[in-house]
Amino acid sequence: MISDFIDYIYPRNIKCILCKNPISKNNSYSLCKDCFNKLNFINNGCLNCGKPLTDFYKNDICSNCETNEYVFTRALSCVEYDDNIHKLIYSLKYGAKTYLAYNIAEIMNDKLEYEGVKFDYIIPVPLHKNRLRKRGYNQSLLICKQLSKINKKEVLDIVIRNKNTQFLSKLTKKERIKKLQNVFTLATNDNKIYKKDLLIVDDIFTTGTTVNEISKKLLNSGANKIYAITFATGKNIY
Repeated sequence: MISDFIDYIYPRNIKCILCKNPISKNNSYSLCKDCFNKLNFINNGCLNCGKPLTDFYKNDICSNCETNEYVFTRALSCVEYDDNIHKLIYSLKYGAKTYLAYNIAEIMNDKLEYEGVKFDYIIPVPLHKNRLRKRGYNQSLLICKQLSKINKKEVLDIVIRNKNTQFLSKLTKKERIKKLQNVFTLATNDNKIYKKDLLIVDDIFTTGTTVNEISKKLLNSGANKIYAITFATGKNIY
């Protein structure tokens, strides 16, 4: 097959995606053993926002989610955000290393299967058209497409970002909520998502504001349950 021929010429797992040292073609997620062991995979996450729970928590819900009004059913994250994860995500978003979308999608799919999350369609978090034009691609959409190849679920790129908001990384949760009001609309009013379970995909979950605002739009258009998965999240500081 032509895919086998391409894989022979350009094997995905020729170097570790973090340290760049040579690895076996069969290494999980294109990571060497040392780099794999450095990743903090989230095995015990809040059943609402997905942020890691420590031994301090006595319940399955973090203290923030006890008073939070998320409208999505559940959010999941795969790994804790640290310097290595920052390097990976930055390389994908700004370094044009789009092949990393495949490795991230692999990790996400394993997480979804482990948690038993079922859904009908995959929804990428959109970029504003100006930022998309400058970057050349939407990293969330790239991850969605790779995830779709793995789990055979259709990608619906139906959410539009109407405002080119400033970068949100340094804003508080209240500031994010204010900035994202009326930012998202749906590109179509068809009945494809009616009473369907949807999976929103993004790279990082910080406060959950973006996912929550998109979830509101999807639910208002008749969607059933909304799940979200991101590659990384930090500890709960909000």
